[in-house]
Amino acid sequence: MKNKRMLSALVGLFMMGMTTSAFAWSPELEGSPDDFHMGKNQGYFIWHDNAGLHLRTTTKGQNHVYTGVLRTDGRFVNVHGVRLESDDRYKITSFGHKLEFRFETIGASDGVDFRVDGGDKVDFDLFVDGHKISPKKIYGGENNWHPRSNSFKITR
Repeated sequence: MKNKRMLSALVGLFMMGMTTSAFAWSPELEGSPDDFHMGKNQGYFIWHDNAGLHLRTTTKGQNHVYTGVLRTDGRFVNVHGVRLESDDRYKITSFGHKLEFRFETIGASDGVDFRVDGGDKVDFDLFVDGHKISPKKIYGGENNWHPRSNSFKITR
């Protein structure tokens, strides 16, 4: 009987641990942004789905350099570059708490996919061509949510 209770408690803790990392992020980020079309719009596109968090940049055929820093109270894990060319790069620093990137985007799309392990927030600081990008050019989730600033936070 004691072993059954202990096993039940362990299974409960395991399940709780599994669901903690699966909690959804800010609801405005759910689903791919409707306005995300390579080469059609210019800006950042950020969303969450079952595969994790996604950040993409795209332009209207002009060359732009997108740079940014993301910070989390957890750790960035399962980080993958998407459609990156030789001048594009990202790196994880500060023991997994910081993700920095530089994407030179010309008409198509560049980006990064990732998950956050153990954290409840991600802070974004986003720039284009060395300047703060307008929040109107940051699109979040399927309803194309815009933050108030180029520096913003998402939570779960």
